[in-house]
Amino acid sequence: MFTPRKLAENYRELISSIGFYPSLLAIAFFIFALITTALEYAAPISSFKELIAIVLVDSEENARTILSTLVGSIISLTVFSFSMVMIVLNNASAGLSPRVLPGLITRKSHQLVLGFYLGSIIYAIIMLINIRGVGNGETGIPALGVLFSLVFGLISLGFFVFFIHSISRAIQVDNVLNDLFNNTKNEMKNIITKQQGQPFDNFPDFSRWHNLPSTEEGYFKGVHSDKLCALCEQHDLKIYIAVKQGFFTVKGYPFLKCNKDLSEDEALHDALLSCFIFYVEEYISDHYRYGLTQISEIAVKAMSPGINDPGTAVKAIDMLSILLIQRLDICDVNYSFKHAKNEPLLYIHEASFDELLHDNFTPIRNYAKTDGYVMVNVLEAFKNILFRSSADQHATDSLFNYLEAIIDDVRNTITNPFDRQRIIEMLEAIEKINGDKGEALIAQFTRE
Repeated sequence: MFTPRKLAENYRELISSIGFYPSLLAIAFFIFALITTALEYAAPISSFKELIAIVLVDSEENARTILSTLVGSIISLTVFSFSMVMIVLNNASAGLSPRVLPGLITRKSHQLVLGFYLGSIIYAIIMLINIRGVGNGETGIPALGVLFSLVFGLISLGFFVFFIHSISRAIQVDNVLNDLFNNTKNEMKNIITKQQGQPFDNFPDFSRWHNLPSTEEGYFKGVHSDKLCALCEQHDLKIYIAVKQGFFTVKGYPFLKCNKDLSEDEALHDALLSCFIFYVEEYISDHYRYGLTQISEIAVKAMSPGINDPGTAVKAIDMLSILLIQRLDICDVNYSFKHAKNEPLLYIHEASFDELLHDNFTPIRNYAKTDGYVMVNVLEAFKNILFRSSADQHATDSLFNYLEAIIDDVRNTITNPFDRQRIIEMLEAIEKINGDKGEALIAQFTRE
């Protein structure tokens, strides 16, 4: 039996499949082929065919030759294109990060091209099997259908050129990073816009609310907010999601809090939990945190000995700094006013600034702590964030706490005098933003 949760998981798996849009287009072409064959010999269509007779085939042999050639040629294009997709996915997994694969697979332009290929093949085959005798030694030739098949074949050639160009760009690390950065930034802007449109800062004391344990294990990835808020309105409830999106829960873990004790109402408890979605893949459209994670992993991958591309790592670090600056404008607790009147019915724990710093810069710090060039750019990124976070004391304290961890690492791992001097210069730039704490960092770095 499919529960709403299972339906949501299957829906996400379905639309994320590389065959989703190709299947829809194949069905559309099949229906169009049936319509074409049904109308081919109608009187108005026959009159129209006489007007364009110069571009229509007039013999069974020519029709079969054209359609057979088209089917074989487009099948070859399809096989080559699918092979290119597999190569791109394999290279992306090996050279970038396995977590970028869902975004590449669901790229609609590639799926539409592959779907057009499949649809053109189906259409041409149906036209081919409709070349048949009509009596008195005459042959029925779907001349209009053959013309459409020719047009689809020419369009397929154009799509093939586009596909090769697009797929070659898709694997370039700069384009992948730019797409991740723009998509993540847009998701953050959407949250900021919603919070500014319905400002709310009078949050309740969630520590006094009652825990709601999970009934299954998995990665928490989303919630059907409309359905959940409707249930909350119906039963006069308020819900707080106490874990960040992407948190791995086990059975019995209290990942929700409610303003009422529901321990005696098992049916309502199960109905509330059925609104939550658990699956493995990470899509930026689910939460901006996944975009930050993917950018961070690309930076770490770029520093691996097999790739050794510090320039990409630095670009990823700069993007992370811009996104973290934008994160300063988001409240640590998000909320939804759906079905609410005066106060939200659903509160959501956002990944805190501390968590984002730790999750995204710790792998870079541990992997690149011996590289003076990269670590100088990490310090520069923190300097830029500090410049913008001067009005947020909590974020400033978090940044300096993390800077102390960075200095502990580089103080003993970077021994070249030139690299150490560059680090000191960057710490002096940080000192201009916050004198006391910046001076303490310099003293920590130069301490024997």
